[in-house]
Amino acid sequence: YVQLTGRGLVSVRADDGKLMWTYNRIANDVANIPTPIVRGDYVFTSTGYGTGSALLKLEKTATGVQAREQYWLGANQFQNHHGGIVLVGDFLYAGQGHNNGLPICVEFLTGKIRWGGNQRNEGRGSAAVLYADGHLYFRYQNGKMMLIEATPEGYREKGIFDIPNVRKPSWSHPVIHDGK
Repeated sequence: YVQLTGRGLVSVRADDGKLMWTYNRIANDVANIPTPIVRGDYVFTSTGYGTGSALLKLEKTATGVQAREQYWLGANQFQNHHGGIVLVGDFLYAGQGHNNGLPICVEFLTGKIRWGGNQRNEGRGSAAVLYADGHLYFRYQNGKMMLIEATPEGYREKGIFDIPNVRKPSWSHPVIHDGK
């Protein structure tokens, strides 16, 4: 298992709970919220409150596993407050900035920002992000739901609507089930 906790990123073995490795640089003193992204031997993690993001590579050692930092993106480059991050192909999509939800696209393996990070739209506050059918669904805490094309080629907003009866701030995450 891999999880972001109050003290940082940890991995424990599923069958007996043995601690496998830790990565504490990502921790802040307030709240560590986003779920890490795992693909193969890589783990991407991010958190807000002025912290940032990192990609780790897991490597076998004589005594177990070590997590080696591949890159670090400071808070001014990419920090996800809450609302999550999605990996689509080789690209990460999320809301960037502490309590901002500014759409961003980052290359998973290199940390290169393809677009965004300072792109303001009608959404305000943190954004919860979901992916389906080639699109990103950004649900903002001010009740705006935005449809953004999931492409590393550039920010392409496809639509927006107000979610009815939202009391602000509202941080619920969107869900797609059975095509709805």
